[in-house]
Parts: sequence; structure tokens; C-alpha cells
Amino acid sequence: MSVQYTRKEVVARLRDQIDKGVPLFMPNCGCGLTAKLQEKGGSDLICVSPTSWWRMKGCGSLSAFLPYCDCNQIIRDLTPEINANVKEAPVISLSGSHNPLLPPDKLLDEIWALGLSGVNPMMAHLYDPPFNEQISKIGMGFELEVEVVKLARKREIFSFAYAYTVDDAKAFAAVGADVVAGHVGTTEGGLIGAVAKFTLEEACEHTQEFFDAARAENPDVILFSHGGPIVTADDAAYVYDHTSADGFVGGSAAERLPIEVAVLEATKSYKEYRRG
Repeated sequence: MSVQYTRKEVVARLRDQIDKGVPLFMPNCGCGLTAKLQEKGGSDLICVSPTSWWRMKGCGSLSAFLPYCDCNQIIRDLTPEINANVKEAPVISLSGSHNPLLPPDKLLDEIWALGLSGVNPMMAHLYDPPFNEQISKIGMGFELEVEVVKLARKREIFSFAYAYTVDDAKAFAAVGADVVAGHVGTTEGGLIGAVAKFTLEEACEHTQEFFDAARAENPDVILFSHGGPIVTADDAAYVYDHTSADGFVGGSAAERLPIEVAVLEATKSYKEYRRG
């Protein structure tokens, strides 16, 4: 059964790895089996994720951002399965902070009651600007993500926040996010990967801009890279070498793509045998 940690305890675990020169890694997780394997492989954090839940159904990550589910209900249902398979790594959740019927303080109450050690707000800025403008006008926008992070810091709950822009990075770092992750788009590759938007070099340039903005607000913030062309361990290593990244967060890269490769190859191998 997983252990629940305070914010300071989670940060101390991450800092210990950083001080040793070891890159941090957080996978998003959609089932108990992958959670067990992700911890066994050395993950520093594990994130219970509605996007991963959809990926494990053979569907794309964006399914979690369309009106086909309550992303927080997925967290309620999936967390016991993940917690039952994780022994020591801190478990956090990719939770929706925009529901007007579930204000930030109640959301954090719920997350903590589930035995989770932190929160990663779902990202409104994945949508295009016109939609974001409208939801902000009615009090359901990006501002609620910032409020969740701000309140989490006051309550000593670990927070991990995705930045799509320099302004996002500044906003999250200013209110005390423990981790700011530069998000450069939905992960490419595999059977249902996104269309390429940036080269790896361009992704590094954008990511570093986010990092510089975050560190200008808080020199102690921990920095993760994510998305777009950053797909393999070699890609992540390239980002480490060309940015200030302390770690990498993998969605499809940490679960869907490895499963696609392993299951496809295993299945093919059963068909390769020929008698005589």
C-alpha cells in the first residue's frame, strides 16, 4: 500500500535525487499493473491520470478533455487500484480544478482523503485561446489551477503544475508550485500519437524559456520537461543536456508507447514459429 507524504517530505525525496545527479522521472498511470512496474523501475513520483485511464482503453489522451467523463470521478475510482500496487513512491493525481461544483479547498480535501500526496491540476490551456477566454469569464479557467496550487502550498500538499506559456510558468512559481513542467504539446509517436509541432531542438528552446521564467520567480522550483517530441529516454537525456531540467514527466511515453511495443512484439513472436 502506498505511503502518504507531506509536501516537505516529497520535496526532500526529489532533492535527494537531484543532489546525487540523478534525473527525476514521473510517469502518468492508468492502471495498477503499470503503477507496480513504474515503481519497480525507479519512478520518483507516480501520477494517477484520467488521460492515462483513457489511453489504457485504447483511446487518445484528449478523450479526458471532452465531455465523456468526469475526470475527478476517474481519480476517485482509479486511486485505490494504484495505491494498492505502490509501496513507497509518492502518488499524486492529475485532477480537474475547474468544476464550479467542486471548489479548490474541497478538491484538495478529496485528494488528501484518497491517500494521495499531491495534486497536478488538469490544464485548461490545452484548449485554444477563444475557449480559454470564455471559461475564464465565467470563473472556470486557468485561474483555478493557480488557486489550487496556491492553496496546496498553504496546506503543505505537494503540487506539480504544467506550463504552456512563460506566463503560466511565472504564475505557478509565484504561488509556490513545487514543480513546474514545461509542456510542449501532446506526445508524438505510436499508434495514436500527436502530429509533430516542434523539433527536439525547438522543444528545448521553448522549455528553457518556461524554466527561466519559473526560476526568476522562485529559484528553488523543481523543473520537469514533457510532451511533443520528447518520447524516449534518449530524447529526455538530450533535454537534460540542453536545458535546466531536473526531470521528465511521461504520459504516453511512460505507459502507452512501452505497452504498444512490448505487446506487439510479444504477440508477433508467437506467430513466428513454424513446424519442421
